[in-house]
Amino acid sequence: MTRRSSSSEHALGALYLLIILNILVHLFRNDLKSQLSLSKTYRIFDGNLQSMLLSMFYHLEPTHLVLNMLALYRFGCELFVNSSSRKWRSFWTVILSYIACGMFAFKGLEMLSKYHEYQWRRKINDARYANRCTHWLCDSINQAWGMDITSYFTDAWSDLTTLLPFADIVSSIYHFQLIRRIGASGVIYGWIGMRLFTSCFSRYHSRLSSWDYFVLIGTLAHDLSNSPLTLEDLRISLFLEGDGIDHAAHFFGAVGGVLVGFTIVLWDKISSFQWESWRGRGNRLGERWEYEHQHLDQDQRSADQQRRERSRLLNRGRSNLNSNRSGTRERAML
Repeated sequence: MTRRSSSSEHALGALYLLIILNILVHLFRNDLKSQLSLSKTYRIFDGNLQSMLLSMFYHLEPTHLVLNMLALYRFGCELFVNSSSRKWRSFWTVILSYIACGMFAFKGLEMLSKYHEYQWRRKINDARYANRCTHWLCDSINQAWGMDITSYFTDAWSDLTTLLPFADIVSSIYHFQLIRRIGASGVIYGWIGMRLFTSCFSRYHSRLSSWDYFVLIGTLAHDLSNSPLTLEDLRISLFLEGDGIDHAAHFFGAVGGVLVGFTIVLWDKISSFQWESWRGRGNRLGERWEYEHQHLDQDQRSADQQRRERSRLLNRGRSNLNSNRSGTRERAML
């Protein structure tokens, strides 16, 4: 068994382990409700590490599970199993990248939720500022009380008049925070982001075809356009044009995948530089690099051998010439 096939089996084993865990969670979610209950999956309002990990493996529908596992196997093979670098073919690289991409997707949702709250507070503050009382009577009342007492009434009125017309937006914000996030789609889109990055910047991976670029980038653009980035988008996605797909988790998972891919490539370069600095002529990780430099070393040895052979023949020719000259001198003296 070659070294590459051995490390590829490690990556393939990690990939199979992830697929088996997804299948087992789906099959036993009803039998182990105390540990695998839907109420224990991730949501923004009370998310934690345990709920994140459960949500990465939790699927309700068999179709959703099958499609996700097929995509997971395809991009997992392209990223890890078929890579020419031992770091990418590592068992723990597969496992940790799965967890990291899923967490990036969830953390992106939390950031988006905070941005929604910021937009709503800004809308409230703008309404309060517009309804602030500037009449001289309000100033007189405030001076008499020694505080801005009229703002309490104007702010309450502004909040009420803003809340009633935009109650659907407030409901959308709370729904976005309280809904359960399940499935490995965020991880898969993270691996898609990693695949796009490695196709452009990693010499240990094959290049994607033009059709693959078109499909993957078009899919990410579709998810970005359907992500509820604004309050109006959030309202439309909940009440008007919602399709039940967490497009924002897909997009943030892809962004996280690009960051994870960049981290692994940078880690590979730094560790290779340190290895070469401390170990002299140690080969850099990656079969392609090792293959090329192995042939360069063979060519160098062949050139040195030919150079020594030419030098030996040249020295022999010089010695024969000197012996012939000395023989000629002796005959001339006789």
